[in-house]
Amino acid sequence: MMAFDPTITFGAVLNAAVLFIGFVVAFTRIGGRIDLLAQRLKTVEEALKKLSDNNTRIAILEERVTNHGKMIAATQQDVSDLRRGSGFIAGQRQSVDGGY
Repeated sequence: MMAFDPTITFGAVLNAAVLFIGFVVAFTRIGGRIDLLAQRLKTVEEALKKLSDNNTRIAILEERVTNHGKMIAATQQDVSDLRRGSGFIAGQRQSVDGGY
């Protein structure tokens, strides 16, 4: 039968100290990497927010272009009507194509 030796040897203390230092170093390095990853994630979130803002601005600009296109089409129709004499300047003409 084996008996339990209650004495603490220098090797046991040295082994415990090395394990403790190893755990502290490993935890510190992992903590540093976690901080680095958190910082990089924050940078990615900021970039995505900027892209979202740009997408909103592009959608607004596209809506403005669509509205301007409609305004141009309506203006072209008004000018065409005026050229044919169908406007508020003159009544309906029956002469040469209504040209001025």
